[in-house]
Amino acid sequence: MKFSTPVHIPPFPFTIQHQETLMLCGSCFSANIGQKLKQAKLNTCVNPFGIIYNPISLANSFKHIIENHHYTVKELYHHQDKWISWNHHGSFSSTQATTALETINHHITQSNQKLKKLKTIILTLGSAWVYEWKETGQIVANCHKLPSSSFTKRLLKTEEVVKAISEIMTCLPQVNFVLTVSPVRHIKDGLYENNLSKSVLHSAVNDIINQHKNGFYFPAYELVIDELRDYRFYKEDMVHPNQQAIDYVWEKFSSTFFNQNTTELIQKIEKVQNAAQHQPFNFDSDQHQTFIKKQLSIMDEIEQQNPSLHFKNERDLLMQMKK
Repeated sequence: MKFSTPVHIPPFPFTIQHQETLMLCGSCFSANIGQKLKQAKLNTCVNPFGIIYNPISLANSFKHIIENHHYTVKELYHHQDKWISWNHHGSFSSTQATTALETINHHITQSNQKLKKLKTIILTLGSAWVYEWKETGQIVANCHKLPSSSFTKRLLKTEEVVKAISEIMTCLPQVNFVLTVSPVRHIKDGLYENNLSKSVLHSAVNDIINQHKNGFYFPAYELVIDELRDYRFYKEDMVHPNQQAIDYVWEKFSSTFFNQNTTELIQKIEKVQNAAQHQPFNFDSDQHQTFIKKQLSIMDEIEQQNPSLHFKNERDLLMQMKK
């Protein structure tokens, strides 16, 4: 008997490896998978503009990164003692304009430098609903808790999404773009409105991957909505997938994009990380000191074989227990 609908994931014509650089942008689900990639020691840049849900703002953030566009105070907006950017998540806001600009421009510089080495970009589209600031008509990435009366809400058309994302993909033809639709349910808009939004995104993604050879689709949405298909895989808010769901999608992601060498390397990394977290009964015992020396030696060996990997945090934890 089958109790779920299995999602078939066709093989991709490329893999993701530790010596490569990749970037993830989009919704909070993108941030969750990005954290998994970072933990596995892959060279990963995650949400350089913060969490962004709508594809227009997502595309705009990439334009700024490609152009290495540095913000000035004229591009910020002052509201309730905070300087905010309409193109950024609230985590980039600050009570000091100079602080906000330093954070914003630092991330742009870093991301721009990574573009030359990028092989894969993963874009997670969250919602086709957008908010336009009435003063300028600009589509904002975040409303920053301003009154709803300050914005006009509307649903994007499929062709708007296709045009915005396609422009970025055309600028970076050497990069593989993996598009996903976030399984996070935007029920504040309403259930029907959420489904309508996801339909627009799916339709747009289908057009994009048919138009661009460097465009691909990973079914994160279907894995959660169709294969898991149960509220026990959501957090208490019934909106965000819980850790079990994230781990499940991560397993599917790993088996799709990692070759055998990468998988084996990640397994070695996980063993070292678990060892660094180990709390013995007697830190000073000869047995534990031997254990620490062995783990440090394993770290050295992995780093020598993989120059892009570094175990600074793990090494620091072990050194605190070393005589």
